[in-house]
Amino acid sequence: MKLNLGCSGQVINGWINVDYALGCRFAKFPFFNSINKKLGLFDQIWDNRIFIHNLKKTFPWPDQSVECIYASHILEHFTKEEGIRLLQECFRVLKKDGIIRIIVPDLAVIVQQYQKDKIKAENFLEEIDVLYRTYPNKLKTYLAPFIQFPHKCMYDFSSLQRIATQIGFSKIEKKQGFDSQIFDIKMIELENRVQDAVIFEAKKP
Repeated sequence: MKLNLGCSGQVINGWINVDYALGCRFAKFPFFNSINKKLGLFDQIWDNRIFIHNLKKTFPWPDQSVECIYASHILEHFTKEEGIRLLQECFRVLKKDGIIRIIVPDLAVIVQQYQKDKIKAENFLEEIDVLYRTYPNKLKTYLAPFIQFPHKCMYDFSSLQRIATQIGFSKIEKKQGFDSQIFDIKMIELENRVQDAVIFEAKKP
């Protein structure tokens, strides 16, 4: 069993693709994607094969039942406490020597760009994506709290390493690009998601 947490549009065969966004829940209803094309509320077509689960809650999978977990750009959308709880659940369901791969925006990179004056102070919050965006579509702007997911916590490699160690993970590594212990990583990884990001892998001992 392999989990793709917060899969969004990346629905990969051979993985359990998990999300809880409003769009993927609505996609379970017939004709929703056709209606969405007309209203333009969601930016993508949601696959109705997605396994619906709120990642703030206990996972529905048994202890030591999962071989690997992939989570790209989702951890930062949870508060620090929620993120720790999520990682604890990942640890619980992983088998011995199971692999977890986490990708998050690298706060260190953003701060360095600010220090080099490549990001202006007044734009810093926009760069770390903690604000709701506005759209020409007024209905979409009004529904922002339901369809947008601003960042609630930021990380660098050291912070992830510290949290993961406290939870019990071992063999913690900082990866680059498509380098991974997950053999089919190129099926699921998107090149633009690993740029300016922390790529973190660890195992359950």
